[in-house]
Amino acid sequence: MTAEFYGTPQGAYGAYGAYGAYGAYGAYSANGAYGAYGAYGAYGLPESPVSAGAFISTRDGIVGSPLEHISPARPGVPNDTQNLKRLSREVRAAIFAFELDSKVEMTVSTGETATATLWRRTGDIEIHKADRPNVKYRELVEMTAPRQEVFEKQLAFLAGYADIRQDRASEILSQVAAPVPFYQTLSFIDPARTPFTLELLATALRFTNSCEQQFKYALAVKRPIELSPQVQPMIQTPTHGSLPSGHATEAFVMARLIWKLLLNSGTPQYQSGGHWGEMQMRLAARIAINRTVAGVHFPVDSAAGAMLGLTLAEFVFSQCTGASWTSAKFNGLHYSPSSDFDWHGLYEAAADTQKAETKGPDGIWAKAKTRKPDGNKMPALAWLWDKAQEEWTDFDPLCT
Repeated sequence: MTAEFYGTPQGAYGAYGAYGAYGAYGAYSANGAYGAYGAYGAYGLPESPVSAGAFISTRDGIVGSPLEHISPARPGVPNDTQNLKRLSREVRAAIFAFELDSKVEMTVSTGETATATLWRRTGDIEIHKADRPNVKYRELVEMTAPRQEVFEKQLAFLAGYADIRQDRASEILSQVAAPVPFYQTLSFIDPARTPFTLELLATALRFTNSCEQQFKYALAVKRPIELSPQVQPMIQTPTHGSLPSGHATEAFVMARLIWKLLLNSGTPQYQSGGHWGEMQMRLAARIAINRTVAGVHFPVDSAAGAMLGLTLAEFVFSQCTGASWTSAKFNGLHYSPSSDFDWHGLYEAAADTQKAETKGPDGIWAKAKTRKPDGNKMPALAWLWDKAQEEWTDFDPLCT
């Protein structure tokens, strides 16, 4: 997942190999050997010359003469979601990643500052005589970097936030890795109880990382440590660009996707007031702000990351369900250097809706627009969403 959460992009998915959220729990061993399951702890042998030799000698001892009249196996069913339940999580992760990654492209332009645009592939693939897909793209996220003086002036926020580093140190250090356990304190997320929810979050986070890293690369915003020798971050500064904040982006992706699972579950306590959604967003915001406290991000980075995260969560949801989606714009040229990060200007938790306009002292710096469904529901992702959604559907006591 993100280098900001895991130290290196390759170290993203911990114990799952290429799959992230489980790493935070240590629930699954690297080989999927069921080590955390007690009675299944003896399942599987490590790959070694000893085990290979044991398998060879066992076969030699029992194979005997050829068996006759073995019934033929049915051929596999191509491109069918029924196959997914028999695949390992690592393999499913690659399939889910392909469905998401193949739906976006990015372009970059330069004016007063750089602007990066993430494009969403829309509609069904039309196969023509040459058997080549013909697709169209619509704008998903447009992000324009602020002027350099905005970052220079926002160093004042970092100086102020540095005063509470001692109070936030345990949080900051715990959130360098994927902060899934923090969301576990708000909702009943557990590898045994909600494995598909964790798989959905990991899928979304991997996709999010690829998008945010492209934005960072395109916009090339320097980190606070490069603007002043007095920032002195309390943790190591990642090598990639500062805007958008990867922690903010991924924290808000997780917060909104979990909230969508709760909202769509039909479970009574989640259906009114937006309380669970409000708390998800408060947590995401605290994770984002902690990066400014640590000295590695500006408040404007978190604002851009929150906007991106909220939009990508809606995109993932639309790919899973075929629902409407949201396009958004972040205009850093209108972001005031005097503005700290506040998510409330971007999103209404109770309605699960991004706000049409977000305005600060220097004008409108963010816009969002809800788009109609366009038939882009992806079969494998739909399977994963349905499995995750079932984990949050409560039992009806009248039907037991």
